[in-house]
Amino acid sequence: MTSGSEPNATDHPSNPGSAFQSGETKILIEQGYDKIAPAYLAWSAPRTTTTRMSYLNKLMTFLPPSAHVLELGCGAGVPCTQSLISHGMNVTGVDISAAQIALAHEHVPEATLIQADMMSLSFQPSTFDAVVAFYSIFHLPQEEQGKMIGRIQGWLKEGGWLLCNFHTDRGDNWRENWFSPGVTMFSSGLGVHGNRVMFMQDGYGLTVVEDQVAVEKVGRAEETFHWILAVKREKVEDNLHPFDRE
Repeated sequence: MTSGSEPNATDHPSNPGSAFQSGETKILIEQGYDKIAPAYLAWSAPRTTTTRMSYLNKLMTFLPPSAHVLELGCGAGVPCTQSLISHGMNVTGVDISAAQIALAHEHVPEATLIQADMMSLSFQPSTFDAVVAFYSIFHLPQEEQGKMIGRIQGWLKEGGWLLCNFHTDRGDNWRENWFSPGVTMFSSGLGVHGNRVMFMQDGYGLTVVEDQVAVEKVGRAEETFHWILAVKREKVEDNLHPFDRE
């Protein structure tokens, strides 16, 4: 959903603010993206991040023709949903923001688009050949991120792929006046070690193929994200993570 630091935003890593304290974090996220969706698209579209597209292109080489792909946090469908569709994939895109989904209908009418909190989703086991989640899972509270990984594992077919990224720092973060005055955006991280522990505990049926901490330059801003590419293996005992190997 979000891929860079907007220049006028102010980060507050520890003060949640009254909205968070009243348990309205997801409403903040939904309303925030509803308000800034066109401005965010205008800012982000010409600033495609090379790490994301490199991983996406690699993932598509692993997928069968007409693969079924779930994109969590599809936003306006630019550029990743568009790329998947152009390569013949059957894409289900999900975003919490109605405004983002409306834009996605304009840019990727071929996709199946759902406005929902990703934690409310329900799919049959072994539905998807791949799940991608770019800059989106970290909008969930820390305690929900591992649950999300566990659900994704169930939705993947055997041999299916998960490509996602996370914050590298541990803790909650609020960005005030994010792209627009009065918009507060929430995200949260477990830290690199915490992400790896989460995959071992909640993604036990997934084999991590690539694990990279990468610095991305988006416009004038630089941010670091933790990227993970994993595959669902039939035998859980074969699930050796790169950071466990000697």
